[in-house]
Amino acid sequence: MKKKSIILSVATCCFAAFTACDMDLASETSIPTNQSVLSVQDCGKYSNLFHAEWRGYVQNAYTMDALVQSGLITATADYGNTYGAFYRWDYTITDGAFSGCWSNNYNFIANANVLLKGAEALLADNSLSDADRNEIRLYMGHAYFTRAYAYFELALHFCKNYDPTTAAKEYGVPLVEEYNSTPSIAGTYPGRSTLEETYKQIDSDLAKAEEYVTTTGEINSAYITADVVKALKARIALEKEDYPTAISAATALINSGTYPLMTDGDAYADMWLHDNGTEAIWQFAMVKAKETGPNSLGSAFCGIIDKLPRPSYLPTNTVLNLYDKENDIRYNAYFTYDSIDAQTVPDFMITYCKKWPGNPELYEGKSNNINKTKAFRISEMYLIAAEAYAMSGDETNASVMLNKLKTARVKGWSDKSYKGDALIKEIQDEYVRELFGEHPYLFDLKRWKKGLNRSSSEAQDISYLPALGTDMVKAADDYMWVWPIPKDEIDANPQIKGQQNTGY
Repeated sequence: MKKKSIILSVATCCFAAFTACDMDLASETSIPTNQSVLSVQDCGKYSNLFHAEWRGYVQNAYTMDALVQSGLITATADYGNTYGAFYRWDYTITDGAFSGCWSNNYNFIANANVLLKGAEALLADNSLSDADRNEIRLYMGHAYFTRAYAYFELALHFCKNYDPTTAAKEYGVPLVEEYNSTPSIAGTYPGRSTLEETYKQIDSDLAKAEEYVTTTGEINSAYITADVVKALKARIALEKEDYPTAISAATALINSGTYPLMTDGDAYADMWLHDNGTEAIWQFAMVKAKETGPNSLGSAFCGIIDKLPRPSYLPTNTVLNLYDKENDIRYNAYFTYDSIDAQTVPDFMITYCKKWPGNPELYEGKSNNINKTKAFRISEMYLIAAEAYAMSGDETNASVMLNKLKTARVKGWSDKSYKGDALIKEIQDEYVRELFGEHPYLFDLKRWKKGLNRSSSEAQDISYLPALGTDMVKAADDYMWVWPIPKDEIDANPQIKGQQNTGY
């Protein structure tokens, strides 16, 4: 049988059943894709599917893959080679993480394309009411957002970091704007666009999402709102060095006052346990045993084997020492010094990450380490604004953003004025303090061109390291910062042959 390119052969041609939170993925029936968008209700079901897709993707195993590459954590002697290829930086193009990440995002794109084509046909019906038209446009906005987000994820993983001076010469990813289940070799298999073209597509889709998604943002929104779109816009603009746009989008969310930073230590810790804080711009809905999200991060950091957690990975001393352990409310919310279940040695006390302890509402008995994923938080917007101001040469406003975040997080904080290299370092350190684990720090390192120097001296307990140790040095220009195009795609798509990333 001839292989089909993942890019054009994947789509979810089924409707999703409605549940209490309208996001159940349980399939009721499979139907031909060209008959799947015939009503306003069909559009709504695709919207539910987009939300469920992102719930399963954000902070899943791909985030952990990127995190173990980043140098912020060390493997334990009990890690069992979990994410080992990424920890050792010795993966190959056949690794399932690459084909999984690639196909997931192109599946999201395919479903968005199906919805957009069907919705356009529906809007041509002059008998539709204004209310129906507005509802269809909202769902189209969700599709445009999904396509923009998916292309951005593909660019982050499979492309070099964006440089405006070279983006027109660097590889982007294949761009597909229409679902085609039976591509022909002659014309419809797409090759790779340039990185500039990829980001132009992302910007175009995001502009459409801004136009169509008019839902007002609210704390812990389970749905894509205008504020969710704006948060993604800020993240993308920072990545492509569009600092004015990054500042505008991030500060608009900050200044809205909708998502106040939390200042109480107990309340902040409870946000990570019961998912009820004030900072989440987009937090996915989950229902026990039915509509939960991934537990890759919580399982790797504090997954319980019997009664005690058995971490596969621990935060480094370098990470832990970034915090004011007495006054920074994040430290006790993210980490604990307690007993662990050590398989290779007697149980002992050590500091491990408890950022995903498992929301009791989502399990019975032993924790499943699942919490409601916070796809965007307001604190990231302070960091984006600070970095964008700093890169624009506005050290005063960069310091203002940093001080506002630190005032909320560190009891008794006194404002400081940061300049030059000290400002950049403080911003980079604050990314770690604030977003440890939940944010793929690998992409920050790519953007900052910092490289990696991970030493066994950073481990909390050298005797509890795997036999391979933990030393790793990677220069900022090492080709492995960019993931390879999956072998399956290279083999199946004749247009992409010869377009593999350098070094693979």
